[in-house]
Amino acid sequence: GESRTPEVSILIVVKDRFAWIQRCMDSLLAKTAYPSFEVLLLDHGNTKPEIQQWLSGVEEMGVKGLRVLRFDTSRTREQIQNQAAPQATGEYLLWLGDGAGILADDWLRQLLNHALRPEVGAVGGKLISGDGLIRHAGGILGLSGPVGRAFLGGKADESGYLQRLQVDQNYSALSGLCMMVRRNLFIELGGFTEEPKLSRWADADFCLRLQQAGYLNVWTPRAQLLMDEPPLTVASAEEEDAMYERWLPVLARDPAYNPNFALNDQQGFKLAPSEFTWKPLQSLGVPLVLAHNADVTGCGQYRIIQPHNALKEAGLIDGQVANSYLAVTELERYNPDAIILQRQIGEAQYELMQRMKKFSRALKVFELDDYIPNLPIKSAHRASMPKDIIKSLRRGLSLVDRFVVSTEPLAGAFAGMHGDIRVVKNTLNPGAWRGLSSERRVSSKPRVGWAGGASHTGDLEMIADVVKELASEVEWVFFGMCPDRLRPYVREFHPGIDIDQYPAALARLNLDLAIAPVEQNLFNECKSNLRLLEYGACGFPVVCSDLVCYQGDLPVTRVRNRFKDWVDAIRMHVADLDAAAKMGDELRAAVHRDWMLEGENLEAWRKAWLP
Repeated sequence: GESRTPEVSILIVVKDRFAWIQRCMDSLLAKTAYPSFEVLLLDHGNTKPEIQQWLSGVEEMGVKGLRVLRFDTSRTREQIQNQAAPQATGEYLLWLGDGAGILADDWLRQLLNHALRPEVGAVGGKLISGDGLIRHAGGILGLSGPVGRAFLGGKADESGYLQRLQVDQNYSALSGLCMMVRRNLFIELGGFTEEPKLSRWADADFCLRLQQAGYLNVWTPRAQLLMDEPPLTVASAEEEDAMYERWLPVLARDPAYNPNFALNDQQGFKLAPSEFTWKPLQSLGVPLVLAHNADVTGCGQYRIIQPHNALKEAGLIDGQVANSYLAVTELERYNPDAIILQRQIGEAQYELMQRMKKFSRALKVFELDDYIPNLPIKSAHRASMPKDIIKSLRRGLSLVDRFVVSTEPLAGAFAGMHGDIRVVKNTLNPGAWRGLSSERRVSSKPRVGWAGGASHTGDLEMIADVVKELASEVEWVFFGMCPDRLRPYVREFHPGIDIDQYPAALARLNLDLAIAPVEQNLFNECKSNLRLLEYGACGFPVVCSDLVCYQGDLPVTRVRNRFKDWVDAIRMHVADLDAAAKMGDELRAAVHRDWMLEGENLEAWRKAWLP
C-alpha cells in the first residue's frame, strides 16, 4: 500500500542528566531522516541552572515541532508521561530515554514499519551500550524475577539463539527507553501504571495490558540505538511482589518464550532441567508433589525422600524432591498440588515460605520428625538451631495448611501450634531393609552393639558404666559414634557411612544383641521407634529403655534406665542365645509385617501430603 508518513511525537523525560540530553537532542535532530515528527521535552522539575537555561533556550528558539512541557517534582515519571500524552499532536508516540544516541537515520521508519500494522500495540528497538553490549533486546517474562532482559550483556553484533538478535519478532515486554505506540491506544489503555511499587515495571505492565487487549508487541533489530541508562538497582521484595500480584500467571507462561527454557538464568534461552518441565502424568490427573528436604541423611531420607520416591514408584504421585526453593515464577509454572516443607525454620526460609503462601495454590505441609524446641543438652545439633526456636516454628507453621509429625507424643507436644496436625509413623523402605542377612555367634563372646548418628552422646554416656561392667563378658560393637569415655571398653568401632549403604552395613555387624538406650527427656519421649525397626529388620534381638518412644507391641526387652536393670537384661539374653535369637526372629517378622513403607503405610503418606 501507500507509504504513510503519520506524525510521530517523540517524548523525552528530562531530569538532571545534562550531558545526556544534549547529546540525545543533537543526534536526534542531526540524524533522523523521517520527515514528520515533533519532540516534546518533559521537564521533570529540573533545578540545575545549566539545564534550566538550555530548556529556556529551546523554548525561545520557537521552532515548530520542538516543545518543552514543564512538570514539578511532586509527580512521578509515569504521571508526567501520562499527562504529556494528550498534549502530543502526533498519531504515534515514541517514548525515548534521555540517554539515546541515534546510529542510523532510518530508525524511526523502521519502528513505524511495524507500528502502522493495525494488530501491533508497541514496537521497540535494539538498545546497545557504548561498549557494544546488549542493553535491551526484548523482555522475557518471569526470567530471574518478574521480567528479565533477553541477551542482556551479550555482544551486540552476535546473532543470538537461533538468530534471534537479527530478526524482527514478537516479545511480550519491551523497554520504555524506546517504545512506539499509537497515541489513541496509549490513552485508551490508561497509559503507564501510576502505582509506585510498579514503577520499575511500568513499561512491561503496559505491554502486558496491550497483549491482554489482543495486540502484538514487536521488537526489531533494524532500529538500533545507543542507550545510556542509570545504573540498574535491585528490585525490592515489595516491588517484585506487586508485579507478581498483578501478573503472576502470565509472568510464568510467557507466550513468546518456550516453557522448556529455564527462568533462573540472566539472559534467557537456556534449557530448563527436564524434571521441572516434563510432567507426562499430569494429564492423567496424577497429583504433583514438590518436597523440600532439610537434609539427605537421617530424617530427610525417612520423612521426605523415601516416601516421595515410594509414592512416585507406585504411581500415586508425580513430582520432585528439591534441596533449594523455586523462584516465584518457576513455582507458578511448575504448579504443584502440594509442597512439603521439612524443618524449614531459618529467616531466609521464612521469607520464601511467605511468598509461597502468597503466590502458590498448593497445599502446604510442614514436616517435623523431632521435638526441636528441646534438643538434649549434649546433642550435636543443639548449636545449629535458631535461638528462639518456638517463635521461629510458630512463624513457619502460620504459613502452612497442615503439620505432619512422626509420633502421637510429638503431636501432643506441638498441640496448639497448628490446627491440623497429622501423624505418619516412620517405616522402612522395603527395597533397602527386606532380605538383609546377618549371622549369629560369629565370635567367641556374644556380640552386643549399638548403631546410630552423632546426636546420641547423652544416651550413650548414660550407659557408660554398663559398657565398662560387661567389657569382659561381651564383645562391644559400636557403629556411627562412640563417646571417648566408652572407647577403652569397645572391641569394634565402625564410623558412620552413607545412608544407602547403612542397612547392609548394619546387618553385617552380626550382632547377637542390640541395645537402644535413650535418656528420659521430652525430646526422646517424642522420638519414633525407628531404631527398633532397623535392628529388627536385621534380625537382632533388642534391649531398650522403657520410654514412651519404645513402648508398644514390638517383641523387645524394655528396661528402666538404672545400671542394675540394664546389666541384668543384657546378661539374661547373653546367657541364653537361643532364646535371644528366637526373639530376634519374632521382631523381624513383626517389622516385615507392619512397619514397611508399602500398602497402608504408603497410603498414610499419600493422605497426609495431598489435599
